[in-house]
Amino acid sequence: MKIFLAGATGALGRQLLPRLVARGHEVTGLTRSESKQQLVRDLGGRPVVGEALDPESLAHAVAEADPEVIVHQLTAIPYALDLRHFARDFAQTNRLRTEGTDHLLAAGRAVGVRRFVAQSYAPAIFERAGGPVKMEDDPLDERPPDQMRSTVEAIRHVETTVTGATWTEGVVLRYGA
Repeated sequence: MKIFLAGATGALGRQLLPRLVARGHEVTGLTRSESKQQLVRDLGGRPVVGEALDPESLAHAVAEADPEVIVHQLTAIPYALDLRHFARDFAQTNRLRTEGTDHLLAAGRAVGVRRFVAQSYAPAIFERAGGPVKMEDDPLDERPPDQMRSTVEAIRHVETTVTGATWTEGVVLRYGA
């Protein structure tokens, strides 16, 4: 299967790319950095340089790959995350979860991808009701702490936009749930 992996050189993409290749998939890995092209090659993928927040750049990269599936692993979470400044530290990731998701979906629609898989995140953002074990259909918190509000909204955007796409099979994986 031809897969376009957005976020191929990130923390999760670096782990996922070689596993997809080992299972026989042809993976094109998106990186925004010319210098990380070799890393994508070393992991077994074909690199393509593009910017997820630039719809034209991203559309070109996806069209060049002509994938059957897009896997969205884009984040920009700092290595030294400061939970006292959660909103600030997640601002770029939230843009990737909103604008980046929209741009990837548009690019995928243009080439006719049959499946779009996106990451989400679940710990600490579920509605604070019921028991401690949550399921994939449990709602997200409607009143999160102020510092987490924009992140919960961005995650909600990913989940509703991807699963609401009628032209492709939209799959959202809630990591950490």
